[in-house]
Amino acid sequence: MNLIEMLKNEVSGNVISSLSQKAGVTEDQVKTGFSAGIPAVLAGILKNGAGGGFLDSILPGASGSAAAPEDLLNGSDDSLLNKGKSMLGSLFGNDSGSVTNAVASATGLPEGKSAGLLAMIVPLVTGMISKLMASKGWSVSDLLGKLFESKNEIAAALPAGLSSSLGIGNINLPKVDIPDVPKVAAHRASPIPPVSVPNRDTGGGFIKWLLPLIVVIVALWWMLGKKGCNETAVTSTVDSVTASIDTVGGKMGGVVDATVVVVQGKLNEAGDFVKDLGEKMSKKLPDGKEISIAENSVESKLIGFIEDKSKPVDKTTWFTFDRLYFEPGKSTLKPESQEQLNNIAAILVAYPVVTLKLGGYTDSTGNAEVNKKISNERANTAKDQLVKLGIDKKRLEAEGYGSEHPIASNASPEGRAQNRRIDIRVTEK
Repeated sequence: MNLIEMLKNEVSGNVISSLSQKAGVTEDQVKTGFSAGIPAVLAGILKNGAGGGFLDSILPGASGSAAAPEDLLNGSDDSLLNKGKSMLGSLFGNDSGSVTNAVASATGLPEGKSAGLLAMIVPLVTGMISKLMASKGWSVSDLLGKLFESKNEIAAALPAGLSSSLGIGNINLPKVDIPDVPKVAAHRASPIPPVSVPNRDTGGGFIKWLLPLIVVIVALWWMLGKKGCNETAVTSTVDSVTASIDTVGGKMGGVVDATVVVVQGKLNEAGDFVKDLGEKMSKKLPDGKEISIAENSVESKLIGFIEDKSKPVDKTTWFTFDRLYFEPGKSTLKPESQEQLNNIAAILVAYPVVTLKLGGYTDSTGNAEVNKKISNERANTAKDQLVKLGIDKKRLEAEGYGSEHPIASNASPEGRAQNRRIDIRVTEK
């Protein structure tokens, strides 16, 4: 039995019935959504699975502590959708739109309904994968081996056209190029220990020793000749994934516009992630005030969303502050944060009917309860600062979510810095 069939067997009648009610679609449409969503999620993992940090964020329960799919459905609609929001961009990147369209075509649902269904299916499928790994005793490398073994079946099960879009037909086991040691840093006489390669018959076992081998070779190459740099340019993952939820008669239909905004940046000496926001420009607001913003800044995105009448207010469209920094371990704003807060206050003055919710987030290090507390304090600090700048406190909400909903891998300093953030969501416009 291949992976797809194993996962389909995990989709119980209760899961189908509950998801049908949450998404406001028929049970047959939910079944079709799973038939398209399961291979799509597997393809996303297959495409991105070489990075350990990626798998840690997508499959946090692989060690056996994963919540059952039924538990996810017993939670709030927002919780399930937020999980999907944080996973869609990581799994599919710029192909998110193609996946959404393919699922819409497969289910026969309108694009909006289908996108909402997909957003809820993704965390359920990843939960099923974690549950399967725990029951089989699979490690992450075992899973990757099974995925490579099932690559053809996954490609065949994808909705029409999606296999070529995701490019999984071109994914192969990584090739290992061993550097010519005598030509690299010949003045260093330290011998290189031999690497023992055990015999493995299965694809999962092969990956199990191949990945550590690659790590050893890269480490040796780095030690023998690679010079590092002090400032590392990195690419942020999902800056914002937009979605809308329409509640009708107690049933929810959603639109998920999984738009990944890729922003270049680097860590500064203080350990904050500084994004490259593009060209600076002057923006004239409706009340005549002019503010200086960058083309990819949160101010620009917020104004665009407010002014775009085709984009409804929803519960999942969040924008990440890009110049809001706090003292380490505290809820004290750094002085350089003031410019962006002044701009946000000016925008709220210019659009007097707009109301906002601020969400605070931390990285995954430390105690979860402490993280939740400090994230809530930071969100309220930003809120209080906007009130001091003249915004009616009735127009603002604030809540801390701790390390939930990461937008980058917590495996690197750059990723952790991006996850320590304040997001904003328009609640009325």
